[in-house]
Amino acid sequence: MSERFIERIDAVFLPVKNLEESLKWYTDIFGFPLRWKNKRMAGMAIAPNCGFHIVEVKDYEPQKGYTPFNFVVNNVEEIRNKLKGKKVKVSAIKTSEPVRFDFIDINGNAISVIQLN
Repeated sequence: MSERFIERIDAVFLPVKNLEESLKWYTDIFGFPLRWKNKRMAGMAIAPNCGFHIVEVKDYEPQKGYTPFNFVVNNVEEIRNKLKGKKVKVSAIKTSEPVRFDFIDINGNAISVIQLN
């Protein structure tokens, strides 16, 4: 067996069509504070040990039927209702483990929201 030498994943990079529009959407919808920004990328604060970065990719087309990562929450139903109230497209809650739903961001990216008990 190989020796494990990686500590953790430091950051997630999500491709977006337009950096400014996407940054505004994620800060307005989720309240993620901006940590840093350059011409092509922006990093937002979610938790002390996890970076969430968006990167502008010209001619970007999102993958269909694929979620690149999960946001973890304490109450899936509450968060789904909050997103619906903000006019975000959300799926039905899936009750198999983990309990979850997906939402579609301003770029057409599907992202899962899961509840871990």
